[in-house]
Amino acid sequence: MTQDYEQLRLQLAENIRWMRRIKNLTQEQLALMAEVDRTYVSQIERCSGNPSLMVLCKLANILEVTTDQLLTEPDALRRVLDIE
Repeated sequence: MTQDYEQLRLQLAENIRWMRRIKNLTQEQLALMAEVDRTYVSQIERCSGNPSLMVLCKLANILEVTTDQLLTEPDALRRVLDIE
């Protein structure tokens, strides 16, 4: 089954926003840790930015998930991490 590009962007945005909040990080804190601009994190979370693989890897490492987990369905990620 192929996944739609827009669906993946929405999943990525929701997962990053959710994980960032779980870790009690602001967009600015996450951006500093990932060495990207704060507006870039905001763009990713609003589906207007298109992050590189390198940025996805950095974000995943900071959020303590795998890069592919950032692209999974949000409900599935929550089940895997057992966090509500």
